[in-house]
Amino acid sequence: MQNRDYLCVFIMDKMSGLSLRQIRCFLATCQSGTVAEAARALSITQPAASRRIAQMEDLLGLKLFDRVGRRMVPTQPALRLVDAAELALSGLAGGIAAAKGIDIPVLRIGALPTVAGGLVTKAVLRFRTERPDTMIRIETGMGVALLERLRNGQLDLVVGRMAGADMLQGLAFEPLYQDRLGAFVRPGHPLTAGVSDPTMFTDFPLILPPPDAVVRATVDTFLAARGYSPARDWLECADPNVAVALLAATDAVWLISYGAGEASVAKGVLTALNLKADDTIGQIGLTTRAKERQSPYLVAMCDMLRHEA
Repeated sequence: MQNRDYLCVFIMDKMSGLSLRQIRCFLATCQSGTVAEAARALSITQPAASRRIAQMEDLLGLKLFDRVGRRMVPTQPALRLVDAAELALSGLAGGIAAAKGIDIPVLRIGALPTVAGGLVTKAVLRFRTERPDTMIRIETGMGVALLERLRNGQLDLVVGRMAGADMLQGLAFEPLYQDRLGAFVRPGHPLTAGVSDPTMFTDFPLILPPPDAVVRATVDTFLAARGYSPARDWLECADPNVAVALLAATDAVWLISYGAGEASVAKGVLTALNLKADDTIGQIGLTTRAKERQSPYLVAMCDMLRHEA
């Protein structure tokens, strides 16, 4: 018990120098993937954002990001810190509002990895500009878990790939655009020349979506239809930040919805293989509870997601 008390005091002492600006900058960098985009979101200069990240790393004695090209990839300690930091900020905002007798509406969004770093981020930033009176909570995860939380009333909206009919009972899906399966590797990978035949994957480890990811059935069907079963050297991951770090250090191939790796391709961090996968096209859209009246805040967010799509 004494050791635990000492550890708590030590951690609190480390936290005493942290500022809300540093924490917001840390979260913005995790969400956007670059210091430049985080700086734009916070309306500060890039050197100021870099300084806040460096100060936070010094105070905590932790390396929070790995530099992979132009991208800032959160380390494992950073990934463990994200949820707590988001809860701390939202809890503080809620506490201040309660102290002032203000009832702040909360909009709870579930985002699949396919859209979390692109569509959802753009819509949320725009929403915050136009409706700063609303608290937004974003959860990322696999489709099965997010849809269950939506069905149980723990989320107001899920954005991502359309699930099977058995998973949409009591829910309503609105398509926004189409997405297909993508195969991603590091720049300079041996497979980057020419059309990529799935049989060529046998020479390389694979990174596949977890079993509870909506897109996993599409990946399995795609491989099975071509007579291919994954080798034993295979990982399961749908988080773009983790996948980018794994791909940068190996010759692995990441099979996932194209939207999950699109931003990294645009930044030059990943290369998309020329994969013939027209049979894997699926709908990306909004899932809400069926026959339930939507709040004005949810209506506004859905409109912004439609606009950004």
